[in-house]
Amino acid sequence: MENETCHFYRVDERLSNEPAAPRVGRPRRGTEAARADHLLTSATRVFLRDGYNSASIDRVATEAGVSTRTIYERYKNKEDLFAAVITRLVDRDMASGLAPAELERLAPAQALLAIGQVIARRVCDPESAALFRILAQEAQRYPGLAAKMRSNAKARVDDAIANYLRGQNRAGNLRLSDPDRAAVLFLQMVCAELHDCLLFGTAAELEALDFAAHLTIVVELFLNGALPRHPLDYGIS
Repeated sequence: MENETCHFYRVDERLSNEPAAPRVGRPRRGTEAARADHLLTSATRVFLRDGYNSASIDRVATEAGVSTRTIYERYKNKEDLFAAVITRLVDRDMASGLAPAELERLAPAQALLAIGQVIARRVCDPESAALFRILAQEAQRYPGLAAKMRSNAKARVDDAIANYLRGQNRAGNLRLSDPDRAAVLFLQMVCAELHDCLLFGTAAELEALDFAAHLTIVVELFLNGALPRHPLDYGIS
């Protein structure tokens, strides 16, 4: 990462003060993927501008220049649409830095650092940070939305990390009794302080957060607990 210090404070204030982006009509030509991407971009603008509770399928349809029927053909309800907005961000991360083939070429320390950098870039991104705040604010009011996020977007990141750890276990580079659980814990180590700052931190605390140093310590602590040892070191026979 060129600049590991996260500058994502006052995201909501910035978004509310900026002029609304000009609405672009639905692409008349192009692939289905391009039209779907345009719809999700429009939905993202509506969720960021209006919040989850005030956003509606009608507003997204107006923003995207499509009919509500077009949206309902793709998504069952607003929860599904918001989940698709988040999933698109995860898909980009999976393609850019969490692809198994790319990670397998790296030693454990380098791979875990790369994974942490991808996650940090996503969490520090102003748009992603604002969406995270929306989700955190609405989780109690819309438990189905929170459950969908955990079972879809978060689970995919967990699985990507777990797949890498399982491969390193098979290669003998790591020794983990439960790679799936280790993946969850590694992700928590990477994100916990960031999420705390996003929800409760002051502007000064957020600006001062040096995530490069944080990632280095996280990887060091994780690997010191996962490197192969003689069975006696574990107190087992």
